Amino acid sequence: MAKQGKRNTYDRIVDASLELFNTEGERKISTNHIAAHLSISPGNLYYHFRNKDEIILQLFKRYRSELTEILSRNETPEDMTGMVDYFLEVFDVMWRYRFLFADVNTLLMRNSELSGEYQNFTWKQVSPMIHKHLNHLVRSGALRGEVLDVDVLALNIWLICRYWFVFDGSLNHHQLDEKSKVRGLVQVFNLLRPYVHEEFMNQYHDGLSVLQQRMELQ
Repeated sequence: MAKQGKRNTYDRIVDASLELFNTEGERKISTNHIAAHLSISPGNLYYHFRNKDEIILQLFKRYRSELTEILSRNETPEDMTGMVDYFLEVFDVMWRYRFLFADVNTLLMRNSELSGEYQNFTWKQVSPMIHKHLNHLVRSGALRGEVLDVDVLALNIWLICRYWFVFDGSLNHHQLDEKSKVRGLVQVFNLLRPYVHEEFMNQYHDGLSVLQQRMELQ
């Protein structure tokens, strides 16, 4: 029973940290704030985590696990509708861990272990999977491969994903809501537009309409 209680406290710390980092901003939250939020002593928190950066690393691993589950699925989007659904799932995960993207460069500079994990994940899993999906859309005829540089487009998609919440927050006085993730996805789809084959253009616009409806419902 003691072991179960210890595990629950560990998870409670991680869950509470995610909530506080997302709502208040990671810089404003200390380990003492987290302990007070949970009504536990700072010593109890330090029993599980030596410092705040260890908690952030565990949250990154959670984010990586959830995103990897989406990226590693065998089903590859066949068309624009599939891409909308796929990227909505990606942005939903990013939204759940949005504090990681609010000041990502500062976090990576401060935490060498997190930086290594982040870079490894980006270049060994995220980037190849974006390439895979774009190439599949070319082979399916949805995108015009003769004018598309997949490397450039994949990089631009990832840049938007990585820095979108920083940019959108700066335009809205750092007040993010769930519409932000949909606006980010609209930007990704605008990158695809010049390469969409004419016969898929109606599908493309239908996808944008789905995103607009999603935004109105948020």
